[in-house]
Amino acid sequence: MPTVAAEIQLSKITMAYGQKTVLRNLDLQLKGGELLALLGPSGCGKTTILRVLAGFESPQKGTVSIAGQDVTRSPVRNRGIGVVFQAYSLFPHMNARDNVAYGLRIRRSSLGKRTARAAELLETVGLAEHADKFPHQLSGGQQQRVALARALAIEPRVLLLDEPLSALDAKVRVHLREEIRRIQTQAGTTTLLVTHDQEEALTIADRIGVMHDGQIEQLDSPEAIYRRPATPFVSQFVGVTNRIPALPEDGRVRVLGHHLGIENQDRTVSDGTRLTALIRPEDLTLSDDFPGGDSAGSGLVTTLVLRGAITSVMVRSEALGQDVRVDLPAHAARLFSAGQRVLVSPRATTTLIGRDHTELSEEDAA
Repeated sequence: MPTVAAEIQLSKITMAYGQKTVLRNLDLQLKGGELLALLGPSGCGKTTILRVLAGFESPQKGTVSIAGQDVTRSPVRNRGIGVVFQAYSLFPHMNARDNVAYGLRIRRSSLGKRTARAAELLETVGLAEHADKFPHQLSGGQQQRVALARALAIEPRVLLLDEPLSALDAKVRVHLREEIRRIQTQAGTTTLLVTHDQEEALTIADRIGVMHDGQIEQLDSPEAIYRRPATPFVSQFVGVTNRIPALPEDGRVRVLGHHLGIENQDRTVSDGTRLTALIRPEDLTLSDDFPGGDSAGSGLVTTLVLRGAITSVMVRSEALGQDVRVDLPAHAARLFSAGQRVLVSPRATTTLIGRDHTELSEEDAA
């Protein structure tokens, strides 16, 4: 049965461990019934947010509210929260039915209610026929479904998912994330998902918060995060981005021989300064029909990498002294071959501008 959708408000949260500040005056609001994903590199603070919300950690500053109630100092058991971790953490001596019913047993629900609720949820996650099996008799994906059913059994106001699928193989991960979204929507439970997996966040979240160094760089819809990144960091962290030299001219920038507007106008530029345009591979196009000579966008195709519906064409630009990746529909990419001279051009009329040095460190990208 659907739960009461609870709004969540984290206000001015600060968390530090020794000399390291993990969260800095952070604000975050979840709408009732939405699935919000926190995405970011290791050490950015996303798991700390989950732990503060769950009550596993107490912030040095700030407040946590669930459904309008201040729970900042409330114990975990009083917050109405269900948690699913990366590790399944099932009780090895209990079968699937008893694992799912455990929370209700602790709450002293009747045997009949526990049994009925466990059966309902095992049916929901597609494991009704495995109710009598013990964890060691279940696959990793099945165990994670049992863990999800156990978290939902107590009808939590809030569901927290901490890297729940990272230990599973790719095929199971795709199937199970779709199941999580279906079940979460059906239950109407406000859900916070912490993940490193960009595809996971982009495909199932209502909104995504991209974190960096204890702050949320951008909180927006998946489409906006990908298509309209607010900062160079978001552009480079989510998806693939080409870093292409750019020169400012009259308030715009010249990239691959084309004048483009600057999306992040807060970036101060002056004519003659060396800049870097951040352009996604699908926002570039290829042509074999262009004037002779080494124009700014000309280069040689080095490799073609089939990625299903698209093909990544790698072009070595002599003028730029670097490779540029262009993603084309697979049928369009068949017009090109290794060793062919081509012209790379931007599709868009604007671009994000990054600093001349690398915006995203190797540690961030890990």
